[in-house]
Amino acid sequence: MGVLASGLVPAVSQAASEINWYVFPLPPLYIPEGPGKGEGIVDLALQRHLIPNLPGYQHKFINVPLKRLELMLRDEANACALGLFKNAEREKTMVFSTPFFAQIPPGAMIPRAQIAQLRPYLVAGDKLNFSKLLEDEVLTVGVQSGRSYGAAIDELLATYKGKKNIFLNSAPNAAKSLFQMNALGRVNLILGYPYEANFLNNRDSADFVDLKFYPLQEQPAFLSGYAACSKGPFGEQVIEQINAVLARRDILEAIAAYYEGWLPEDAHPLARQVFGLAFPAKPRTKK
Repeated sequence: MGVLASGLVPAVSQAASEINWYVFPLPPLYIPEGPGKGEGIVDLALQRHLIPNLPGYQHKFINVPLKRLELMLRDEANACALGLFKNAEREKTMVFSTPFFAQIPPGAMIPRAQIAQLRPYLVAGDKLNFSKLLEDEVLTVGVQSGRSYGAAIDELLATYKGKKNIFLNSAPNAAKSLFQMNALGRVNLILGYPYEANFLNNRDSADFVDLKFYPLQEQPAFLSGYAACSKGPFGEQVIEQINAVLARRDILEAIAAYYEGWLPEDAHPLARQVFGLAFPAKPRTKK
């Protein structure tokens, strides 16, 4: 897909004109199989907006488990991925684009029939004091191994690593596995996004559980998603070109619409508020 680049910087070999795009099973960001295959939020952003605007490269898609993704971007000179959070550890081995979309931060999901268990940990605005919940070790939290939940929550999970109430799931489709474990009562709550319960519950009705989403006190107003490539001359060149694509507001708005389409309807106003905070409209200059 695409033509070999003819104007690469001297430090980049001709072989590196192929971009290895690493994709991972994380519905509905990426939907690698089943209903809606290829129609995930990031699937569409990549196929409809980034790839057509990077014509100077051949594009190869490689499916990897989420826990292996960082290794690929560390070890290969021409590896890229779309849909990552940026943190200090990742910046050691990756170069990041400007944000390509903003989302409601991960929170906790718990069956509505069991929400009374969370009352000791709820603070103003119906937010969950996640650090207190981890410290108490009363409720078990299902967490996907290798996944970032934003800098604040990643730091908390690292601080309480090894606690008996943190269950790390490293299965190939860990998100679905955690929802199944929750339905069976093996974990009390799951860390994730409001759209995940929507997707997985609709997809697998045999395991349907009516879940309520609680935002976490420790999270910021929104989290930004980025494109990332291996740190080095090739990765820096690709990211510079991606940034030129992401400077177009019409593309950012299209990606935001894909995101909103997966959310429960009552979350749409918040999603629009998040977009406005992350990508404020520039005032028009007077002629």
